[in-house]
Amino acid sequence: MLRSRSARSARSVSLLLGNRLPVHTADVSAGGFSVEAPFVFIPGSLLHGTFEVDGRELPFRGEVVWAQPAGESQSPSRMGVRFTQVPVEAHSLLAG
Repeated sequence: MLRSRSARSARSVSLLLGNRLPVHTADVSAGGFSVEAPFVFIPGSLLHGTFEVDGRELPFRGEVVWAQPAGESQSPSRMGVRFTQVPVEAHSLLAG
């Protein structure tokens, strides 16, 4: 698993992957996020969507850097996404 160099916050941010699949982050930073979801995309997959922070909806593009499918223990699937494109103002919103 790759670790981010950005400080992560264990807060939930609402996301729409592909602008239609709603998920919530397990943690988020200015560099990316991880989500718990009923599905995962394989590492290397390119994603896009929008996220909402402080009442603002912002677009993003990212790449899946790790994925952990759900196991038999009923744990949810998780994946980590590194931002490849995000508005400049998102960095300060996500870091706070």
